[in-house]
Amino acid sequence: MSANVPIVRQVSWPAIIIIILVWLLFITIAVFFFQKHGFFIGVVLFVLITILLQQTIPSSHNKGMKAIKQKDFKTALGYFKQSADYFTKYTWLDRYRSLTLLSASKMCYREMALCNIAFCYVQTMEAEKAKTLYEQILKEYPDNGIAYYSLNSINTFSDKAN
Repeated sequence: MSANVPIVRQVSWPAIIIIILVWLLFITIAVFFFQKHGFFIGVVLFVLITILLQQTIPSSHNKGMKAIKQKDFKTALGYFKQSADYFTKYTWLDRYRSLTLLSASKMCYREMALCNIAFCYVQTMEAEKAKTLYEQILKEYPDNGIAYYSLNSINTFSDKAN
């Protein structure tokens, strides 16, 4: 059972405000030091640091997404487990992701990793593992729509199979 990769990008508006403030801080500092070309230098530095942070810190997550796009769900599963473990260990990185990763994502990386693990379980025909994980996700993150609707789908299809 292979499906298209679901892409859901919920945005946190407070995070966007924080990121804009950080961007303005970069520009202000660059203008102070490089007056004539400060605006340009500030924007370029901000973009480079954003790319660096978003490529290095959640590297396992990024590798997992790449594997999913290639429909290599078993490989993706390993990467998402690494990502979930990493963001479980370093919760502060995830909690303050608008500053540490310059990410405006409403959903934290640990929550995304768990949803992606469950998605991979579904794709590798391990529906019971997916169901258990979606239930766990809903206990930790009660407002997670992905887990809610996926769990309902699994329950509906398993009811029809019986």
